[in-house]
Amino acid sequence: MTVDDTDRTTPDERPGRGAFTTRTRRLFLAWGTASTAVCLALCALAVAHPEILDRWDHVLQLGPDAWRAGSPWLEGPLVGISYAFGTVASAAATALVAGVLVIRRQGRAAAYVVVVIAGTSLVTSVLKHYVDLGRPVVAHPIIEYTSSAMPSGHASNIAAAVTTACVLSALFLRQRARRRLLLVVGVLVSLVVGLDRLMLGVHTPTEVVAGYALGVGVGLIAAYVVAPAARVRTEQVAGSRRPGSR
Repeated sequence: MTVDDTDRTTPDERPGRGAFTTRTRRLFLAWGTASTAVCLALCALAVAHPEILDRWDHVLQLGPDAWRAGSPWLEGPLVGISYAFGTVASAAATALVAGVLVIRRQGRAAAYVVVVIAGTSLVTSVLKHYVDLGRPVVAHPIIEYTSSAMPSGHASNIAAAVTTACVLSALFLRQRARRRLLLVVGVLVSLVVGLDRLMLGVHTPTEVVAGYALGVGVGLIAAYVVAPAARVRTEQVAGSRRPGSR
């Protein structure tokens, strides 16, 4: 990702301050729209041809009936992960991150965080209402939800959070290695949350994928609309304009 920086040091260690270029923002919009379209396509299939999704979902079945007899100890950790990345935890984390950014006078970045997480939750709720897809049938459910299954709220929330973190890392993190590490950790955490939904038997693979696609889509589209930027310190700008700086 490209940012408008006043200080160009080395490819591996940039100032990490500034704003995204117009070209980068357009890429955000394009990829965000494509990702959101994937979610909407899966939701449309769930309404019009649910049997197609059923055939896809039968390829990977990891619900409680597949592991409970041999590994009953998994139930506790799986439930813990479910609550750790639930709605309450997501709202608390969003408020904390946004608050820290406001204190550091990064208001635009704070607004971006709130818009992405709140927007993802809102769109997820609207889609659940209109799709109205029942939850997977489990003989002895561990956790029961009354809401619609499509798309997965946990998957959309974690995907939105990781996308937000990656977008902001391009503005705030100087070293490319750290940005890559953040991306890898974010993807791994997202996969763990998605696997948790499957193993608890509360979602199918297509519902999780739809949630991922929605979270990424909202995060990227919001990056285009809100255009988060990092506040540049005056002394940093002055230093970057000294003779010999490029």
